[in-house]
Amino acid sequence: MTLYQQKQIVLMRQMEDSLAKNTAASTIVTMQKDYVNDPQLCLTCVSFLPKNTAETIQTQLLTALATIEPAFYYYPVQSLHVTIQNIRVINNPPHFSAADIAKAQQLLLNFIPSYGPFVFEFSGILRLPTSLAIIALITPEYDRFIRAFRQALVAAGIPDDKKYFTDEIIFANTTICRYTHEPSQEFFGEVEKRKQTSFDSMRAQEVSLIQTNAGAHPSKMKVLCTYPFRQI
Repeated sequence: MTLYQQKQIVLMRQMEDSLAKNTAASTIVTMQKDYVNDPQLCLTCVSFLPKNTAETIQTQLLTALATIEPAFYYYPVQSLHVTIQNIRVINNPPHFSAADIAKAQQLLLNFIPSYGPFVFEFSGILRLPTSLAIIALITPEYDRFIRAFRQALVAAGIPDDKKYFTDEIIFANTTICRYTHEPSQEFFGEVEKRKQTSFDSMRAQEVSLIQTNAGAHPSKMKVLCTYPFRQI
């Protein structure tokens, strides 16, 4: 692990502790009873996990957690993704229009092919107030890419409306589970045991613009466009 990645871990653990005391420190998805049919939608840019990586996460982690809290929502293999950049946070009615989607598509068409591809290293479980995520460690080059991406969104008239814990460093993660009720101590104990677990790394080759609900359920997800990172 590089010094830069160690810094990411420290800050993400600080976020974990801070959100446990004050959920307003960052935008979080409120707890739902039914994530499959949740009508709230967001507009976001993602890179989907390779099938083998997603299946490893499912068999090595999600299956064990589901035996303890079977009512929780666990992301289907085909829905697991790294969030690259939010555009509009989840809401019903949506906070975006067809015009916003068109602006985002044009921006991505011109912007994405000039950057990347980027490697994410999946290392550690992040415990958030209403969900669990796997930490995706990044590089300084990815940090610069996201900062440029956010500036491009502002210039295009569709600035990211998400509140972040800190601007000191860019975070990346893959949400794997959303709670439908307060987790049991047994569940948290299992999470704690697996907190430092590492999974495969991933080289993201493309970015998809999607509209989706909080669970990224296939029935609620629409892939609006997909653009490749720089070909090298």
